[in-house]
Amino acid sequence: MSTDERVLRHYALNDEAGRLWTTARGTLTRLRTWDIFERFLPGGGRVADIGGGPGAHASRLAALGYDVVLVDPVPQHIDQASGVGGFSCRIGDARSLPLPDAGFDAVLLMGPLYHLADAADRRLALREAFRVLRPGGRLLAEVIGRHTWIVDATSRKLLDDPGVWDTFELNLRTGQSNDPGSVPDEVFWAYFHRTEEVGPEVEGAGFVHERLVAVEGFAWLLGDLEELLGRPESLLRAIRLTESEPSMLGVSAHLMAVASKPAPGPH
Repeated sequence: MSTDERVLRHYALNDEAGRLWTTARGTLTRLRTWDIFERFLPGGGRVADIGGGPGAHASRLAALGYDVVLVDPVPQHIDQASGVGGFSCRIGDARSLPLPDAGFDAVLLMGPLYHLADAADRRLALREAFRVLRPGGRLLAEVIGRHTWIVDATSRKLLDDPGVWDTFELNLRTGQSNDPGSVPDEVFWAYFHRTEEVGPEVEGAGFVHERLVAVEGFAWLLGDLEELLGRPESLLRAIRLTESEPSMLGVSAHLMAVASKPAPGPH
């Protein structure tokens, strides 16, 4: 089964909208992503939400006045997002976008850089993002950290599960979430980045990499997360204090690269 087929299979079996809206960890991811948007996106304009799933982020940005186009390869997601309203939706692949050159003030890559497990495919996705972004525009690109599954499995008390230590070894050695030749089709398939890989990968597509920030930070591991999310403002403020601390980046489930497309210099 190819990577593309595995992605389609994963989302056919898992409710992405439900994860972001009905679970404590998903809610944390969503709120922190919106917090990052508020601080790092331009104040308005056109946004391409590439791999935008069922439209959680697109709907938020559309409500704030952005002109949003969502592109996703999963037909189920396009159906869900189309039902939300307020933005346009197109089925498409991050490696070959059905979008015009330099047509957007910001591009979001909230899934392609980890679902595309092959480095060549990630380069194509980043180059496509570069192509459709206007000079001076902003890229926000999300990755999964190299140690995420080790931390997650430990917190979920899975250390005695058969094969889990072999999976950890594979994660650390290759960055691959699982061995495609030895796992069921429904197992999550992704690439886990080391923190030091992200900037060079983004810069290799022509962007200026500005910073790397933790999305969930340490907070996704808190036992009282659901209670804290009842009043999220203080929790979000605490995460901001550590979001760029190098010694803490690796504990976050997701990391966000903030980058820009260089604007032409004066003649």
